[in-house]
Amino acid sequence: MKNGKKLMLCAVIFSIFGATICSAVNTRLTFGEISVSPLSPAAQSTITISIPVGGDTPSEVRVKVEECNGRTGICYPKIQNVSMSLASGGNYQAKVTLIHADATYINCTIAAKMNGTWMPSARWKVVNLSENSNGNSSNGDKKTPGFDVVLIIIAIGVSLIMIRRKREK
Repeated sequence: MKNGKKLMLCAVIFSIFGATICSAVNTRLTFGEISVSPLSPAAQSTITISIPVGGDTPSEVRVKVEECNGRTGICYPKIQNVSMSLASGGNYQAKVTLIHADATYINCTIAAKMNGTWMPSARWKVVNLSENSNGNSSNGDKKTPGFDVVLIIIAIGVSLIMIRRKREK
């Protein structure tokens, strides 16, 4: 009885695998290289992602953009899933506005819908983000400008109070 269950499980797995391979072969869909403009975008900027898709014309193409922080080693749970539009000659484009100020890189993946089935691209793109005006850098300096001045003023005030009390005695 155990061998019969194993045989049945193998048959189910191979049939699912075979159906997946057959649907992938029937689509005749090819993905080109993913490109991102600008080449080194800043965090929270708007970027343009494009990819050439050849072969059959898909009914829909989407890009998933995942923002990550390399210093903390986390990727943010909100992954943007943006629809791409056909620009020209099989080239699909989408504009995406990045969300997180402390992100240091992004992961981009593409999927196209053919005959009701989503076909993911085997290629993905990792883009390092440049430093922007809010201090998104890898040097670890997270001080707020001008905060030192506040500490100095408090220290001077405490010193004056201590000197005044000492003179009164």
